[in-house]
Amino acid sequence: MKILIKSTAFLLLAAAIFSTFCACGGESMPEYYEKSYDTGTDMLSLHLAYDTMEKDADGKKIYFSDSELEKIFAQCCEIYNEAIQIVDHTDASTNLYEINQPVNAVFDMDPEVTALLERTFTISENCDGYYQPVYGTVTRLLQENAQPDAASLKDALAHTGTDKLRIENTSVYKTDSMSQVDLSSIKNGYALEKMIAYLEESSVVYGFVTLGDSAGVFGTKPDAAPYDIGVLSDTKAESVDGYVHVQDGYVFVASASLGGYLDYLTGSAAKSDLKKVVVRSEDAVTANALACALYAMGYEASQRLYDTGTLSFEAVFFLDDGTIELTKGAYRTGMYVPVAEDKEEK
Repeated sequence: MKILIKSTAFLLLAAAIFSTFCACGGESMPEYYEKSYDTGTDMLSLHLAYDTMEKDADGKKIYFSDSELEKIFAQCCEIYNEAIQIVDHTDASTNLYEINQPVNAVFDMDPEVTALLERTFTISENCDGYYQPVYGTVTRLLQENAQPDAASLKDALAHTGTDKLRIENTSVYKTDSMSQVDLSSIKNGYALEKMIAYLEESSVVYGFVTLGDSAGVFGTKPDAAPYDIGVLSDTKAESVDGYVHVQDGYVFVASASLGGYLDYLTGSAAKSDLKKVVVRSEDAVTANALACALYAMGYEASQRLYDTGTLSFEAVFFLDDGTIELTKGAYRTGMYVPVAEDKEEK
């Protein structure tokens, strides 16, 4: 079975699926219960297996009812909304809003927030700042003026960087009163991993979730086969360049067709030798942050980061010259299969 993901807003990744069917008392039924939720910025789609992997006294397979799976879907939507609120720096009730006030102070934070901040700081420090969580002064400036003057941009950049905050247990020490945290660029990764964590503990045996330009899978399919996630072509409508084989973890995509990626070092639009990069990691926040970071870094710098081993990920790089390059692990495991080599597509 192949999953084709494309974004309804950006023509990249969304939730479309070629479902297989399973026998049920002489009838056929879809493999998955499928339902979507429009978050206002992205489409969240859940695909939950009907099969419970159990049988009744007569040896017939037992399936979940739609009402049972509807409750799980509703819970996932609630988890999504809770996760998004945690990373919302514009909501006056959140820790991030409090941190972003223009004062030098020590803040007592929710442990969930400090843990997430520590994770994003680690990613930032290991990718040379090409992902940056303490960047609110620049993003706010660009929201007010898409083409700010050099002096304004320089001043905003002076208040960015993980060195502007210090985290100790659940306390955050702010050393630059003007610095601001902005976790909006990893909100989908954070929300996706919270939903997948819930689904892994739920009664659903396997399935997958798509959210904007990302996908996460959980459980093991009956045949133990990986999910094949289709990566949409940037040039041919509704066609795919190939498939990423995913047994577990998360996949995120950054593409030139979307635009809007920042070079966090300069505050300007990222200039890359990549048309697109696909990142797979067992950590959704890492995959989310790295998709944008690797795109801005370009192919050679991305490979150097991979070779350090400081961040765990695999990637597929689509270069401007039409070539496709893979990280060593992606190549070794056959993580990516171009459509031309996919026999089922011939």
